[in-house]
Amino acid sequence: MGFTSDKGSRSARPLASVSFADCRVADSKAGAVNVQPGYRVTLLTTKGDEAAALVDAAFVAVVGALHNWAPGEAAGRRWERLSLLLVGAPQYPEDGLVGVDLLFTTGARFDGQP
Repeated sequence: MGFTSDKGSRSARPLASVSFADCRVADSKAGAVNVQPGYRVTLLTTKGDEAAALVDAAFVAVVGALHNWAPGEAAGRRWERLSLLLVGAPQYPEDGLVGVDLLFTTGARFDGQP
């Protein structure tokens, strides 16, 4: 996994943070590779009676907006639709906060030497 650092303000509750997670090479054949970057969406809120409902509502919104969304073309390269790959505990938990990490992936072909 890649390393990320977050030193931003966390005063808002609930909050969502999006970061680059890592990049895997899914397939490497003569002349081309399929690169699959992963993007982490971290959802956090303050522990309390409403925490589960807040995280659930944010989870539903993020999955509804991103899963199967097509990034389209960038720099002449067509990217695959985003896919939810993994759900887990937040990578950098803090006291008094509760939440979840969602990892989305996409992919594109990159040509090398023939």
